[in-house]
Amino acid sequence: MESHKSESTKELKNLGLLHPEITVTSSEKIERLREKISSIDRALGLLPEPGKDQVYPQIQEDEAEDLVARVLNLGASLKKLFEEREKLTREESRWSNWGNFDPSIIESLRDTDYPVNLLSLGLDEWKTFKKRYAELPLFEVRRLKAGVLICVVGEVPEEFLGSLIDPPDQSLNSMRRRITKIDNEISELTNHLSTLDMESNQLAAFKQKLEDQVEFATVEENFHATGPVLIISGFLPSNQVDALKKTAAKNSWGLTLEEPDSNEQVPTLTKNPPAVRIIQPVFDLLGTIPGYREHDISLWFLMFFTVFFAFIIGDAGYGALLLVVSIILSLKQSRKGTVGDGLKLFTLLSFATVVWGAITGNWFAYEPISRLPGFRDLIIPSINTYTQGSADTVKLICFVIGTVHIVIAHSIQFFRKITEKPYIHAFGQIGWMVTVLGLYYLVLNVVISSSTYPVPDLAVPMIGIGMGLVFLFENQSGEGFFRGVLSSLANVIPTLLSGVSSFSDIISYIRLYAVGLSGFAIAQSFNSMAQGMMESGIGGIIAGIVVVMLGHTLNLAMAGLSVVVHGVRLNMLEFSNHVGNEWAGFAYKPFKEQIQ
Repeated sequence: MESHKSESTKELKNLGLLHPEITVTSSEKIERLREKISSIDRALGLLPEPGKDQVYPQIQEDEAEDLVARVLNLGASLKKLFEEREKLTREESRWSNWGNFDPSIIESLRDTDYPVNLLSLGLDEWKTFKKRYAELPLFEVRRLKAGVLICVVGEVPEEFLGSLIDPPDQSLNSMRRRITKIDNEISELTNHLSTLDMESNQLAAFKQKLEDQVEFATVEENFHATGPVLIISGFLPSNQVDALKKTAAKNSWGLTLEEPDSNEQVPTLTKNPPAVRIIQPVFDLLGTIPGYREHDISLWFLMFFTVFFAFIIGDAGYGALLLVVSIILSLKQSRKGTVGDGLKLFTLLSFATVVWGAITGNWFAYEPISRLPGFRDLIIPSINTYTQGSADTVKLICFVIGTVHIVIAHSIQFFRKITEKPYIHAFGQIGWMVTVLGLYYLVLNVVISSSTYPVPDLAVPMIGIGMGLVFLFENQSGEGFFRGVLSSLANVIPTLLSGVSSFSDIISYIRLYAVGLSGFAIAQSFNSMAQGMMESGIGGIIAGIVVVMLGHTLNLAMAGLSVVVHGVRLNMLEFSNHVGNEWAGFAYKPFKEQIQ
């Protein structure tokens, strides 16, 4: 049975298509392997970072175990030295005020008629001591702010026994010599560990091999015996079923294929064309994967994230700098192979920023640049950054973008729900689309100007009709139309709150304007500071250039953080809430050979 289990696991690994359903994650064998991996991790923590391009001879298990033991022993020696050094440093600091003396002399006099005692007294205690015991031979070693260190020859009065200090184990000079020796030993061990580049790479490769064994053992452990039959469950893409059937026929396996249950946890496999796939690094950075039954919004995320990035950075000068950097990096990367998706995305975002900054006339927040021939021809007057009234136009564009974004989200929900029974519940999404379009006019009236954007007569009826459709169809479950309406009435408050939330969601897109404006204002402030400096001679010119460079660098860095906070949020929160995505998925990870 065990041999069949192992052979079947090997065949599944060679197939490389099945995402196994794992219910058993531990066994004696698996734990042994994990302990070895843990030891290797501790050893790698002491070694140089493994190189990516270097190739070294592989090591066998006994060699790896011996290497790990040697490295960990060196690490233990280092730890012991650091602990000893820390202890000695504390002692050295404690006794530095006493000066250098030989503690063995004090110890040799302990049982004589002339014992030497060390005391640390507060200032008031010192005054009392001198007044009461002036006849005692004593020596003031050092006067401190908080008290006095003294050396007394003879017995210490009982009332001052609490101030007695036991002498150190060694002299101050001995401590310092030992600290120096420890520093040398630490340096020697650290330098030795830093030279073990080959060993680091070999251990990293062996660790990967062990991780592969853990995965193999875990899959093997999830074969469940039912009588003489071994059973394992898993998932694979529907277009790979034929390959699985061929492997099953080749190995005389029984095979049952079925669609996942609605409450089953299913891995997600997202596939996008190359032009859309460039957004994947953002999802990887966020660690977000749509659920199996959720919509893949990669295309919409890419489109709107590009727009959000351009609005938030907002400066064609910044965009041009980023574009030059991305082109240089792309050229370097292309010589080594293909350009990565992340770099392609960065190039697109930079280009979009240049376009938006150029049509609004914003080049490093310095108006004279926008007046230059060629530059001024690119500006659209109604959104010219330096023209009065352009702010309202940009706000309008932000709200248009927000409304379209949210309507697209509900459209996605509509086309998904129209394929699910009961089909009529999809019309609730039509209701939300109509509601959002009506709310758009209210937003313009409330946020921008009630006189410029009066609420049209059709806006309120649109909101009413939209919410009516929501009440009629949103909660239809196939158990009867009127039962669905009653369910909506029972949830009237949450539904109305969702309507209010849609209103606030549209308003939240004003952040595109607000964050871009703040970056522009900061850039202008640095320009003004630098301009004032440059009027005071060559020194001022140099200082002004430094201020401009540092100021704009800082501003660009803050704008980059704003993209993460605001640009991502509008997609991951506002849009995803309306599209119904909770990002509760986990990646499809087929069981296959990982080591090349």
